[in-house]
Amino acid sequence: MSRMRHARPEARLDGPQREAVIAIARTVAPLDVHEFEPVLQAATARRLEAQDALLHAGDPDEREYFVLEGVLRTWLSDAQGRSVTLAFHVGPGIVMPAITRTADGRSRVHCEALTACHVAGFPSHTLVDCMRRSPSVQQWGDAVLRAELVRRADREWALAALPAAQRLSQFREQYPGLESRIAQRHIASYLGVTSVSLSRLRSQERGPQAPGRP
Repeated sequence: MSRMRHARPEARLDGPQREAVIAIARTVAPLDVHEFEPVLQAATARRLEAQDALLHAGDPDEREYFVLEGVLRTWLSDAQGRSVTLAFHVGPGIVMPAITRTADGRSRVHCEALTACHVAGFPSHTLVDCMRRSPSVQQWGDAVLRAELVRRADREWALAALPAAQRLSQFREQYPGLESRIAQRHIASYLGVTSVSLSRLRSQERGPQAPGRP
């Protein structure tokens, strides 16, 4: 299991961070920034180093998160105590919505930084209030949730229907360049294979080495 440190102190968004949040939000769906303003006013930013925890399973969790830069992973422990990676969150991007990762106001998952990260977060109720008042924000929030549900459905289908080599190919398409930035064990866990099996897949892709090569 990962030894995660708690995340560092938060501060209000500065100008560039505010613009980064708006840009990330608009990659999901069109958004009226004026109607989204309460969310921006409530948002805070923090820096995480590799292995810092954004979330611990069982802790109160009533916030939404944007990844301004860096890579995080959401994971849980299975019945044998093994770490199972559920998703990667690569900046600029959005962490899975709170409604999909919480139960009774507490996190059901861990989320840790795999690299140095900047993360912006805000209370979930602030977004809910904005969605009630603004059709634009309502449509945006619905688009975020729909994208997460589609991602989960695609992953469940891949785990059930695709051989490991195709799952690896799908991972590379979904997370371009990530393979070289994070530990192999996290990728293997996400793909539902062992690290040894993933290493074997990569070796098969490279093919037999010429005699005399190391």
